[in-house]
This record gives sequence, structure tokens and C-alpha cells, in this order.
Amino acid sequence: MKNKLAMTAMLAAAVFWAAQPASSQDAKPLRIGVFDSRAVALAYGNSDEFQQIVQGIRADYNKAKAANNDSRARELNKEGQWLQIRLHQQVFSTAPVSGILAKVGDRLPAIAAQAGVALIVSKWEVQFQNPTVETVDVTLPIVKLFNPSDKVLKWIEEMKAQDPIPFEKLPLDPSM
Repeated sequence: MKNKLAMTAMLAAAVFWAAQPASSQDAKPLRIGVFDSRAVALAYGNSDEFQQIVQGIRADYNKAKAANNDSRARELNKEGQWLQIRLHQQVFSTAPVSGILAKVGDRLPAIAAQAGVALIVSKWEVQFQNPTVETVDVTLPIVKLFNPSDKVLKWIEEMKAQDPIPFEKLPLDPSM
């Protein structure tokens, strides 16, 4: 999905530039919405929906333990560990958040319309930007779809001062 978004962004930009007359001075710039995927993951990880998922896994684990179903308990324990690892990769690095965005995908067109952008893509996926392309930060409107608390919004604001950890430096083994 990550590469699909990047390819879509490049295709949209190429189509836009190809359609513009070479000497067009009054052409409107292509506007692309960008977001910090770390902030989206942090908001989702602190959302009621995510907490319900974690509680569900924990409840199923406790039921499996009570029923002496050790294989199911191990499976659920591993699932919980991987859920945490993936969320850490998304919050502290630049792992894709396409699964998270799919939960609010029906509301992204309204954010794009409000921001006047033709496309929304993770800011970490932008590899090149033609000077005629204008980027618009849509992080906060996306984050607000997860109803973050003031505390989470403060963390997101503080996050802006931190560079993401390179993905290859993150642990991938949940037993670490």
C-alpha cells in the first residue's frame, strides 16, 4: 500500500505537469496533502478503538489460560506482542499506517476537499518534489478523526521536534 500511495502521488504530479502549458504563469499549483504517519499511529494507539482491540486480545488470552488452552494462549500472547511491535514501528519510525487509515478512509475525501488537495500521502514517502507542487500538512485533521485527548495532542506536538528512528534500526522480534 505504501508504494501504491507513492506511485499514485508521482502519477498525479506527472499528469498535472503534462497538462500544463509550458508558459502558463497563472496555472494553479498541484496541491498534495501530507501527513506525519507517526502522529496518526500515536493517535490511533491511544484511541478507544485500539484499546478495545487490546482488551479483547487480553480477555481472550485470559479465557484461554483459564481453559488450560496453552496453544491458544501462546497464539494470543504472540498476537499482542506483534501488535505492540507494529505500533512502535509506526509511532517511532516511518512504518506505513495504511491499515489505520483504512478505518477512517471514508472521511479522508472531506479532509482533502477542506485542504484543497488532490492527494494525501505520508510525508515520509515524498522522495522528490517539483517546486511547482505545493504541500499542505493535513496531519492534524487526520489525527482528530481518532478523537485524541489533549495529552495525546501534546505528545504529537512534541513529536514534531524528533526525527523518526530509521526503520532498519528498530527491533523486529517481539521477544526482544
